[in-house]
Amino acid sequence: MTELLTVTSHNSFELIEKKSRFIAEIFPIESEETAKNAIANVQQNNREANHVVFAYTLGLKSETQRESDNGEPSGTAGKPVLDVIVKNNLVNVLITVTRYFGGIKLGAGGLIRAYSGTAAKVVEQTKIFQLVLQDKLAVTADYASLDRLQYFIQQHHAEITKSDYGQQVNVTLLIPTADSSRFQEELINLFSARIGIKKIAEILSPTPIKH
Repeated sequence: MTELLTVTSHNSFELIEKKSRFIAEIFPIESEETAKNAIANVQQNNREANHVVFAYTLGLKSETQRESDNGEPSGTAGKPVLDVIVKNNLVNVLITVTRYFGGIKLGAGGLIRAYSGTAAKVVEQTKIFQLVLQDKLAVTADYASLDRLQYFIQQHHAEITKSDYGQQVNVTLLIPTADSSRFQEELINLFSARIGIKKIAEILSPTPIKH
């Protein structure tokens, strides 16, 4: 299965090509509405620009793909930016490229290289996250088991997202779904009847990777 990658924050990169300024911006998006709002903000912030080109994908299989040349010759702007997103396996990501024309025409090939190159650079310089399918587990234990439980969770690189200390210890944690069954089995074997485990949900969590 192809790994799913995304971003969690905004970033930008600027390129000067034959006196034209190309400003690429990358955004995490959750819906077409958030994409449209981000595009509108870029347009609002660059009223003097000649073009604000964009492309984005939505959905874990990139079910929704949109791109716009915004007045540039057909196929020379939006499509090259979209190709960068798809090539990098990015999902739920928007890239805009704003152009301030510098007076020198670049030609179709030059435009494609400028738009795709600027988009590729902003991806290269942005922290990328892998979307990992994880089980969200609720674990209940007595206080006598707390230290061993915390050590066990740490050794298995699970992430504690919530801890409640009432009559018992209640811990909510995330662990990759691929490791979840073995984790739960070992936990039950270690603590026997002194522990309770319940799977709450499966979620996709962004996990940092080396860029």
